[in-house]
Amino acid sequence: MSQEIGTALKDLIKEKNMTNFSIAKEIGIDRSTFQHFLSGKRKLNLEDLRKIMSALNLSKDKKKLLYGLYESEYDDQEVMKNSQDIFSLYAEICNQTNQEKNWLEAEEYLVKNQLVSEKAQIIKGQIKIEGIVRSCFLEEMGRREAGHVMMSINFKHYFLYELIMRISRQKQGGKIQNIIPLVNKKKLGNNLDILKRVLLLKSLESIDYQPYYFYTGTKIYDDISIIVPNYFITSKHVITIDRDFESAIIYEDQEIIDYYRRKSQSILSKCASFVKKEAFLSSDAPLPIFEKVKKNDINEKYMAFDQLEVLLDSRNRANEANPATASPSQDGTDQKSGIFILRDGLIPCPKSLSIRYLVNAAEEEELEFILINEAGSSRMKLTVQEIGIVTVFKEFLNYLPTSVHVCSREEINNGLRNIRSVTDGIV
Repeated sequence: MSQEIGTALKDLIKEKNMTNFSIAKEIGIDRSTFQHFLSGKRKLNLEDLRKIMSALNLSKDKKKLLYGLYESEYDDQEVMKNSQDIFSLYAEICNQTNQEKNWLEAEEYLVKNQLVSEKAQIIKGQIKIEGIVRSCFLEEMGRREAGHVMMSINFKHYFLYELIMRISRQKQGGKIQNIIPLVNKKKLGNNLDILKRVLLLKSLESIDYQPYYFYTGTKIYDDISIIVPNYFITSKHVITIDRDFESAIIYEDQEIIDYYRRKSQSILSKCASFVKKEAFLSSDAPLPIFEKVKKNDINEKYMAFDQLEVLLDSRNRANEANPATASPSQDGTDQKSGIFILRDGLIPCPKSLSIRYLVNAAEEEELEFILINEAGSSRMKLTVQEIGIVTVFKEFLNYLPTSVHVCSREEINNGLRNIRSVTDGIV
């Protein structure tokens, strides 16, 4: 254990007017071992840390401080960073999935209508380029079901994401095929924001959004380099854009458009589908925030702290239905069910998202993002099989059970006691 957390514990022991000997005795270790913990000579395990915090009867803020110091010592900092990114991803998707946002009608730059009748025009400046893309996109989506856009843009330029969302709210329809050049197979990194945008766009009902991906260095790179870093193709225009969105060429000649569409379709056929979409049917039971489905169908479910009351009610109903087989554990959950409770305040009670990691019958690992609408009347499953992203979530779910993010038995018992005191009319 580091000197930093050892010093913090010394201060808390002094503040509580306790001794090292009394704490060591209460958690079941000898005094010299405890002294080594405080000095940083030995590393403290998570269970002993929780016993110390229990003995000291610490407030939530003090516990949070110690959890933070403890987790900073975790050996695999990459897993730690990815874990924080996943928690952030969960929260942001929850916030945006059901968000009723009135998309303002921004001024559209009708630059293309000012062009002379030539086969190609060079456009300079990001504002003009974005204006051209907006105008061409709106014109194509105006064809509704017949609208078809092919592009290679990864939402670094946020305007396009907002534009698609706006069109969706207007119920215009149309098909969008988007090649997304993911850049790293082993880390979420920059792919996290891409994943978030893609999931939300794929969940739209009026827009048929079809994302694909490839990696730089793959066999198709030579082909795709003809029309990337960024290209945008409609039935009437082709726009090729440089990496920094500083210059672009717009083509209106039909022969050129047909060539780019054929080339793009050829590349699409070599790319992998990023997210698959289908309806999801399940019971009315609350979905966990995270779930790991193992090969033997034994699940590990991670519920929000706010869901303790729901779990208690469901257990009581099960006991009433079959009292002979009821054997609740001390923490209010069935030990065989593999239920873990995430610490209070880490993530609020889920209402619109559940993330599952599983291995299917064909031994293929995949992720499932279950999205639920506000009324709860429909549930949608978005499946991701891209190995880099799946691996990151797999490592995250392997790490989670022994992390500081999961409640200790004491925290769960305290939560259940508070729930019972309210439901029994004691307070």
